[in-house]
Amino acid sequence: MENQIRAIKLSSRNQILDSLSTDETRTILSDLKHVQLLRSQVLYEAGKPLERIYFPEDAVISFFGDTREGGRIELWSVGDEGFAGPCGVLEESSPYRAVVQVAGTAVIANVATFRKHLQHRASFRDAILAYYRRLVVHVAQMGLCNSAHGIQQRLCRWLLMMQDRIGSRTLPYTQGFIAGVLGTRRATISVAAAALRDAGAIRYGPGSLTIASRRLLLATTCTCYQRLRQFSRRNGQISR
Repeated sequence: MENQIRAIKLSSRNQILDSLSTDETRTILSDLKHVQLLRSQVLYEAGKPLERIYFPEDAVISFFGDTREGGRIELWSVGDEGFAGPCGVLEESSPYRAVVQVAGTAVIANVATFRKHLQHRASFRDAILAYYRRLVVHVAQMGLCNSAHGIQQRLCRWLLMMQDRIGSRTLPYTQGFIAGVLGTRRATISVAAAALRDAGAIRYGPGSLTIASRRLLLATTCTCYQRLRQFSRRNGQISR
């Protein structure tokens, strides 16, 4: 049993950590720890000191920026393909708020430990910087999508990405929650969701929304989805 516990602690389902050699993974993880993240848990507040770096396994973490009207909009999200806290590479604080969107496990490191391994382990540094480069493109694409595409296309994109993340057709989110993520009013989301429901793409009830036809969502969403889905290895496993 002790060996099994040790194996769990010294392995990770995070793609960055899993991409390293076995010896490197074990060495790095010996300095880190597994934690359970709860939905809606706030990990970073904008402008506050950044103390920990998170490597999600089955959790999903979203970063939000403030709008001029006092609301928030999702700038990007990260699951097992990356890490939360990219500003920890260079800065002492996070410019954005980070909230757990999907509960699950993650591996965490304090910033000093993260930087130590970044400095002394070349393959770890290469994996971090490779993700960092992809994240820059990801955030730029999200900005393009949020500014150039209509709410129905963006809603379809978000639903498809969340299905890829969770691996389920039923998503435990209300229209009010989705409105907050997409930076719009609940009434606007209600109109867009009703149109998708009438087309047979989704069903919804109290506290959840079910994807009835992924094919119809794919036909309605913008091209941003296909570009953004490159950030998840699981995207080919969702049934149509």
